Amino acid sequence: MLFADVILPLPVPGMFTYKVPEALQNRVEIGKRVVVQFGSRKLYAAIIAVLHHTAPQLYKPKSILDILDDQPVVYPANIAFWRWVADYYMCSIGEVMHAALPPGLKLDSETTIALHPAWDESLTDLDNEEFIITETLRNKHSLTLNQVEKITGTRSPHKLIKSLIEKNAVFAFETFSERYKPKTKTVLHLAAELSDESRLGSLLDELQRAPRQHRALLAFLEAGTPEPDKSALLSQPGVTAAAVRQLIQKGILQEKKITVDRLPSAAFSKPFTYELNVLQQRALEEIRQWFQHKNTVLLHGVNASGKTFVYTSLIKETLHSGRQALLLLPEIAMSTQTLNRLQELIGPQVGIYHSGFGINERVEIWNKLLRKDYSVIIGTRSAVFLPFDHLGLVIIDEEQDASYRQSDAAPGYHARDTAIALAYHTGAKTLLGSSVPSVDSYQNARTGKYGFVSLRERYDKAPLPKITVVNLREEIKKRRMQSVFSWTLLEAIKQTLARNEQVILFKNRRGFAPYLSCHNCGWIPKCISCDVSLSFFKERNILRCHYCGYASNPITQCPKCGSADIRLHGFGTEKAEEDIKICFPDSTVGRLDYDAARTRAAGERILQDFEQHHIDILVGTQMIVRAMEADSLTLTAILSADQLLGFPDFRVNERAFQFLEQLAGKAARKDRNTHIIIQAFDATHPLLEFAIRHDFEGFFYHEIPFRKKFSYPPFSRLIRLTFKHRNKDTAAKGARHFLHSINNSHPYLQLLGPAPPFVERMKNLYLQQILIKIKKTAPLQQIKTHILQNLKSTRQHPGFKSLKVEIEVDP
Repeated sequence: MLFADVILPLPVPGMFTYKVPEALQNRVEIGKRVVVQFGSRKLYAAIIAVLHHTAPQLYKPKSILDILDDQPVVYPANIAFWRWVADYYMCSIGEVMHAALPPGLKLDSETTIALHPAWDESLTDLDNEEFIITETLRNKHSLTLNQVEKITGTRSPHKLIKSLIEKNAVFAFETFSERYKPKTKTVLHLAAELSDESRLGSLLDELQRAPRQHRALLAFLEAGTPEPDKSALLSQPGVTAAAVRQLIQKGILQEKKITVDRLPSAAFSKPFTYELNVLQQRALEEIRQWFQHKNTVLLHGVNASGKTFVYTSLIKETLHSGRQALLLLPEIAMSTQTLNRLQELIGPQVGIYHSGFGINERVEIWNKLLRKDYSVIIGTRSAVFLPFDHLGLVIIDEEQDASYRQSDAAPGYHARDTAIALAYHTGAKTLLGSSVPSVDSYQNARTGKYGFVSLRERYDKAPLPKITVVNLREEIKKRRMQSVFSWTLLEAIKQTLARNEQVILFKNRRGFAPYLSCHNCGWIPKCISCDVSLSFFKERNILRCHYCGYASNPITQCPKCGSADIRLHGFGTEKAEEDIKICFPDSTVGRLDYDAARTRAAGERILQDFEQHHIDILVGTQMIVRAMEADSLTLTAILSADQLLGFPDFRVNERAFQFLEQLAGKAARKDRNTHIIIQAFDATHPLLEFAIRHDFEGFFYHEIPFRKKFSYPPFSRLIRLTFKHRNKDTAAKGARHFLHSINNSHPYLQLLGPAPPFVERMKNLYLQQILIKIKKTAPLQQIKTHILQNLKSTRQHPGFKSLKVEIEVDP
């Protein structure tokens, strides 16, 4: 008997063993999807991970029902990599599979109902909704749960269906279908017997009596291809659908459906040639030398130093050796631009992969990689899970970017670290590129774990901007403030606009005001589901929670004391936009944040308007970094730097410095002097001094002693556990129960908490957190296993069975 261990796309531990029926044994293969029943009725598409002849001891295995693929959709190396991700990020391999596969390859069954053949309507008393369902089933053979919901207007049709089953009116079964649908088109071709020109000429003469058919056949022959697109033919002048149909019925034309590519073809004529300058060539040589004895190299290259050309040279060398390359980028917007550039530099074997593609497009990219149509993939974080089998090079651009962290669902992976592990599993080399490296990566380079190469000079030799820090305390004392703008900033804006140049104003908070309060009693409107104040959005005239999206009407009278003295506190991008319009009424002001750019098209329109100088001053959140390519931009201002520096996170200084340096690199112009103004109450913060000097090394050596003193990465590893429950006491008790079970059990651990996080209640769940610091010398996997065992024990306790626990590795 042959057995298969399969991975189910579910948050269940381990794999499950199924029998392989004799009829399917010649088709089973590791990496193929199979249909299996899990539970009493539900069907899933699982992945075969192991084939063997050992029957499970603890349960009687069910049989595989069907095999979905002719060829494997993943390689054995991919499954081994999934195992590593599951072990490292403390989740199930099923959760990794769910994250890895594109939605079009993840299938499960749907409950469907049909009329029971033995049903006698004269003997059954049906209510109105039940009658509607049975009448609909007379005309349709079956209905899914979603269809029943739409027909009856009920959100939960299970009770209704249960009643119909009990009355013997319907029976339920599971249906299973592929979500991916290949795109097809209908083409026409001439019947084989008409290939002879004389016979074709005679036919055209005969069709003179049927002018519409004659015109349609002529249009077909003039199409310039032996199999023209039917829809394109019907768009020709004088060609009717009826005439084409008659030609098909007579056997003159024949039609067939062919599968076509959904992905846009690369628009290029021939690969673009380029030459590296002296510094780029030197960097390339150093990277090659490091790769001889190091698997990972950090390339510290300032903005616009030409890192892309170095990447391209390495990718070309990788392709010449017969291997594949992966280039990771932090944002979708960057990936499209880089794709166009690399297709010009390398050719059509470059593909792109990110979550912005639809279900079908992502499956087609996946299949193209399996067919070896692509040798190079540019993608965002999810591209690490693509099915590579000859990977030779992994490049992670802007490796420090927070966008590489997946935090919405398990596995909570960091794409940079995961990509390094992918390269290790496939024997590939890894290049980390950054204008401002992360403290962790720079420490790894400094201690010799990574190779290190520096590219410090900009390709266009543009000087970095002058940075001025404005002390808001002093400005307020001297009464030199107009709204939220200092006199220094307003003067700089005035001079910039006089030179017909552009301005960007950065404020990392959406809306008009962070919160409202009653001036009489201090009452503040809060979210009903989260422990946060509601922000005021003036444009839409609502109060909204940034965490769960709850919204309510603005408050005009305090519900606690009845006072009408309701005041706004703080400011966001809406207020900054409104006030700068008052200061410069003759200038065009725009705003770029999540609210102004709710769709990609809206965001692109704002960016285009700024680049074409239809906007003089642009106010926005971090999204404005994308607008900094505008040629006329010479002044950038951070309206409140204290917000960047005051967040309760041990990486806050690192992220603030990285943001300021990236801003400076983006703002630099070869032919113009550029200026960055930073407004801050804490104007003497050491980080601002390093930013003024663009001194990354100074910042690093200032930051690293604090990390070491308090045992934070890179001197330790962190695991954060968040305990969630609707009851506040249950969340706290569950966290304490876990803490007592694990405390002092390992000399390598330091535990902090339990304590509520910055936001104690979110989406009606109370939160308690425990931070576990693990020494670098610790047996990491053994400790993770110990933590999972204690979590399992805690959740099996009678009082904590409904307790939810979120695990974050390297938070």
